[in-house]
Amino acid sequence: MFYSNAHTHSTWCDGKNTLAEMTAAAEKLRFTDLGFTCHSRAPFDPTCPGIKDEVAYQKAIRTLAENSAVQLACGLEWDYFSPTPISGYDYFIGSVHYLPPKAGVYRSVDDTPKNFSETLQEWYQGDFLALAQDYYDLVVAHITHNQPKIVGHFDLVTKFDDTLHYLTPQNQKAYEKIALKALQQVVNVLKTYEGLVEVNTGGMSRGWRKQPYPAKFLLEFLASKKVPVILTSDSHQIDTLDYAFEKTQRLLQAVGFTASYQLKKGKFVPVRF
Repeated sequence: MFYSNAHTHSTWCDGKNTLAEMTAAAEKLRFTDLGFTCHSRAPFDPTCPGIKDEVAYQKAIRTLAENSAVQLACGLEWDYFSPTPISGYDYFIGSVHYLPPKAGVYRSVDDTPKNFSETLQEWYQGDFLALAQDYYDLVVAHITHNQPKIVGHFDLVTKFDDTLHYLTPQNQKAYEKIALKALQQVVNVLKTYEGLVEVNTGGMSRGWRKQPYPAKFLLEFLASKKVPVILTSDSHQIDTLDYAFEKTQRLLQAVGFTASYQLKKGKFVPVRF
């Protein structure tokens, strides 16, 4: 049984549906809860500026919740390079969407394959391992310094690999070593405050990936360390609220998980498969 989705977007940022439309869709799925986590402000990115008025965003969710059959949570997907959010949120998803800036220029790791390819060549001379190291250093820093409840799409940096094939037999093992080292560091921090690692099907619903974030070898590591995970779809529209949840649950069971956390009646609780 899937009770909720704790990572969703609306027209307050780059989502396609309103808060009310997303809530109605959640009710049809018989969700008990829905967590809104619109993007934090990124004034340097005109393609995804994020929430401009956090006070109004929080008020809109609280107002909608007053007459909703679904319990609503007010969260935020907090990017590493965004300003510190205001108080009043129920939880944060800590995500990294950009690489370290150069000369004041920020480049995203997940906007388009074309832009990613240009960044890989122009900034890293085609060296994906160097790019990945920069990305994971930011992920570790974000979780360490800001301690969000949920680690968002841990290996987002691999979003376009099925299209661009920058992971090769020659660099795969070296990449896995970089990713696993970063994940171990993240896990060490999560244990200090009961954080969760997101298993995110958003790349699948958008047609970029066949498997969720994180990749299977990372999920196997998390299962072996008994790290709690939460299944989400990073939904930006009403028809992806529970995208590939059943398929992903089977994957989690196959690598050794017996439960995942869900948002239920306003709390994050483990739900056995």
